[in-house]
Amino acid sequence: MRKQQNEFVSVMQKEQPKLLRYVRQRLNGISAMDAEDIVADVLFNVYNRMTTDSQVENLAAYLYQSVKHKIWDRFRQAKPPLSLDAVDQVTGLPQGENLIDPNGDVESLVEKKEFALRLRSALLKLEPNQRAVWVATELEGCTFKELSLKWGEPIGTLLSRKSRATQTLRRLLQEE
Repeated sequence: MRKQQNEFVSVMQKEQPKLLRYVRQRLNGISAMDAEDIVADVLFNVYNRMTTDSQVENLAAYLYQSVKHKIWDRFRQAKPPLSLDAVDQVTGLPQGENLIDPNGDVESLVEKKEFALRLRSALLKLEPNQRAVWVATELEGCTFKELSLKWGEPIGTLLSRKSRATQTLRRLLQEE
């Protein structure tokens, strides 16, 4: 057992840089950190397998085969994992930097979220039939004619419900 561990450490030290290059060659645009994660995961799994299973004859070949399978697993995934430090092919910047909008106005985003929460709270205070008409017309884009046919209500009734709902929403939103 100790002999296997010593062999693993010596092979790992010799082959790890080569395995990293192997991963980077096979996966275009992968970050150094993601390549290291793949190699580290393989090394960890192989080491754990060595301690529980029988001895591996050609450890270096086994490591390369394991890395190859890990790369295939990455291709098989429905959606590749998002890596914030992977380089974007278009901008040349790490993808994490693409998430930050330099022109973004944090205050307006916070205000919009707060308004959305206040609106939701106010909508919950409406009568159910008024809320249904308001949500259907304003948020879902339905026409009064569609709703009239769908719900079996006269258009005038739906119009008055929406009018009352709008007045109540304005009052509730101004109070807060």
